[in-house]
Amino acid sequence: MNIVALKYNLILNLKNIPGPTTHKKIVVLECDDYGGIRMPSVEVLKKLINEGVTVNQSRYNLLDTLEDKDDLEQLFETLHSVKDKNGGHAVMSPFVNVANPDFDKIKANGYTQYFYEPFTTTLQKYNRHPDTMKVWGQGMDSGVFSPEFHGREHIAVQPWLQKLQEGNQSLLKAFNDGFVAVNNIDGLQQDLQEFRPEFHFTNETQKAFLHTSIKEGVKLFEQLFGYTPTSFTPSNSVFHPDFEKTVFETGVPFLVVAHKNPTPSIDGQLTFTNYSYRQKIKKNQLNFYIRNCAFEPNDESYNSIETTLRQITAAFRWHKPAIISTHRVNFIGGMNKKNREDGLKELQVLLKAILNRWPDAEFMSTANMLKELKN
Repeated sequence: MNIVALKYNLILNLKNIPGPTTHKKIVVLECDDYGGIRMPSVEVLKKLINEGVTVNQSRYNLLDTLEDKDDLEQLFETLHSVKDKNGGHAVMSPFVNVANPDFDKIKANGYTQYFYEPFTTTLQKYNRHPDTMKVWGQGMDSGVFSPEFHGREHIAVQPWLQKLQEGNQSLLKAFNDGFVAVNNIDGLQQDLQEFRPEFHFTNETQKAFLHTSIKEGVKLFEQLFGYTPTSFTPSNSVFHPDFEKTVFETGVPFLVVAHKNPTPSIDGQLTFTNYSYRQKIKKNQLNFYIRNCAFEPNDESYNSIETTLRQITAAFRWHKPAIISTHRVNFIGGMNKKNREDGLKELQVLLKAILNRWPDAEFMSTANMLKELKN
């Protein structure tokens, strides 16, 4: 084994040492970005490129868009097709951005004030099938879809509005087509390009808006889904400890973090907060956990399920749940139906391979996994 492989194996094992253990082989599938907008349509993508707007040719801009009825039905069919030793089907916990910008109101107010709408309203504006939310409910009722919280929106709202007010032409063109994630914006630091990390800030005065975003986002989540989320993962993992108390006060008991979590500072740069030593489950305070596996089948660096299986092996070696991180872009067909077909096919291959290698593995939602660890 070469030095690179040895280092990788060491990291795989080290990151699984902290935190509570379990005798069960628990498999959790956490999928970010549901509810949030990305590229409105193939037509908008072509129009923006023709107009000279700098659209980063990432998989997210080329393939990711708001989910539709067909996306959910085919995803649920895939999850239902694989059952563990207890007869339980695979479960996905979608981490949901519950709101999106209300572009009309923002423009009417000269880009000086932010307005948002529930993602259910955005579904209607995007002409998604009228039964899309009904299918969401069916997935939740059957236990195959268990939503958690990804923030109010997946947008760094305050710097976005600032650049709109400054009159950036590429951003204004994109705004008129309902697109936010423009790249190469002059005067904008690299960490904020495309305006994706909601909790990035560059001065103390911007924090109040973000505290409010957490409170309003959780409240809207409760209105949409009928319960308080168990877990919250901030967009792009960017987060500051100053917001922890606010998260806990909303009733959300768990925060998803990285070992060294990207943390904004008032000079606008990202530093890192080390959360490794804080992975304990305690009463009356916010708890933290780390995703220890990844599955991104349409990422250009993806080769096969073997990398994910190695990560699961390390998790089980240390008696930890295998918490698999993934994104909606892998399973969505609104921009390219083959993308959905390929992603779901690979997901089914992974789930079956898990059961073949570990026949005693159990599929759980995020909420049930955290309840198990509490017990």
